[in-house]
Amino acid sequence: MSLDLESIKLRLLTPPASELKCVERYIVPSPQKPLYSICITGDSYVVWDSVAEDPVAVNELPRIEEKLYDVLVSDESLVDLIEEIKDERLKHIVEREYMGYGVLEPFLLDPSINNIHVMSNKPIQVQHRVHGRLSTNIVLNTDETSELALRLSAAAGKPLSEATPLTSFIEPRYEARVSIVFLSDVTMRRSLTIDIRKPTEKPWTLLKLINLGSISIEEAAFLWLMVKYKVPILIVGEIMSGKTTLATALLALIPPGSRVLTVEDTPEIRLPATYWTRTTTRDYGEYKVSVFDILKVGVRLSQDYVIVGEIRGEEAREWAHSILLGHCAITTFHAESPEAAILRLISPPISLDPQVLRMLNVFVKTNLIEREPGKKIFRHEIYIHEEGVVNPLFTYNPSTDNIEPRVENPIKTLKFIDRVVLAHRITREDLEREYRAMIKTLEETYFEALNVDPSLETPSYKELPEILYTKLYRKLGELNKV
Repeated sequence: MSLDLESIKLRLLTPPASELKCVERYIVPSPQKPLYSICITGDSYVVWDSVAEDPVAVNELPRIEEKLYDVLVSDESLVDLIEEIKDERLKHIVEREYMGYGVLEPFLLDPSINNIHVMSNKPIQVQHRVHGRLSTNIVLNTDETSELALRLSAAAGKPLSEATPLTSFIEPRYEARVSIVFLSDVTMRRSLTIDIRKPTEKPWTLLKLINLGSISIEEAAFLWLMVKYKVPILIVGEIMSGKTTLATALLALIPPGSRVLTVEDTPEIRLPATYWTRTTTRDYGEYKVSVFDILKVGVRLSQDYVIVGEIRGEEAREWAHSILLGHCAITTFHAESPEAAILRLISPPISLDPQVLRMLNVFVKTNLIEREPGKKIFRHEIYIHEEGVVNPLFTYNPSTDNIEPRVENPIKTLKFIDRVVLAHRITREDLEREYRAMIKTLEETYFEALNVDPSLETPSYKELPEILYTKLYRKLGELNKV
């Protein structure tokens, strides 16, 4: 196809023709850099270029397109042209078209979006951290989706064609996990799918999850105690139910100064730890690196905590070694319930030794619940696995919309606590005292933070561990004097 002005016309995302009833409206990436306007209508995510509301700036587009045409036909520097554009909003439109990922950019720049799902000729879907799954006002045709898939794979240096239509990789610019099913005989040439899982730029803290009602203070304190004493925690739930968000929040409860090794196939974990050795597996090429390979080295590195980010299949047998090593394990696993997770773990192809499951006592079940049309909430429950039986410890009550305890004194009652007592040479009474101190510490920190910043963006994910442990040790010192 010959190059002409029509073929290089820049796509402008325009505002909706009629007024929208927004349940939330905000600017991306920030009010200081207003590139996109976002309107959440309940079940839809509507986005448009902020410059589209400025007629003077919009009138500049044809002139920019003419210059762009001259640059492309003469093979001049596109970078020089972009530098000449004074309006940052217009500059961004050119950059996203020729150096970025087109109309996918607003979703990639929005920190509230953690998943983008693109199918040719259908509205792009996104997963919003607050509002759940939403359809957008952006639709890409087959050619546009194909070009986007090829651009993503080229950026990661991954082959993609009809001969190799299935691929998964890390996109280098945003460090997002991209999975593609390309147009080929595999899909009978009827569809093309791109799924993008974004890493969290600003992880939600435990205080944020408490404020959203996803987890109660008593529940959070129990998990804090488990993390501190390196009790394995398996977080189970369905897709996009908040597993990774919760796991990331719990990782901030690791004592400051600890040495932490993380093992992932895709780098999603965020940690505030100073001494953090971050590793990813390698499942391609001549020199493959498995979870077990990394764990063997991890033992020699004298790590305090060994975290395997996610298990899906046969690598669970290798993950089990991190449990047996006694270095804790905060891990996510796709299953609809703790019972379903156990069944998957002991069944082929995983076939985990049932004896290993005796060491796996704490399950967190993440839930994505639609309380009313267009309003989705996350509510997380804790279950305890002992002697082959799963019992609830904290469960969600839909009539009150609260997380409620099912056991009056868990530290005194639960049998697996004996293993913690033996491993750390501590009494149950000391653990009970620490649990109560953790509850008070979280309550105090939560309400202090809420008074300072109702959005709970402060204290930050990196600041919170030091604050919590400083207060906890002070409270324990006060209790010991009594």
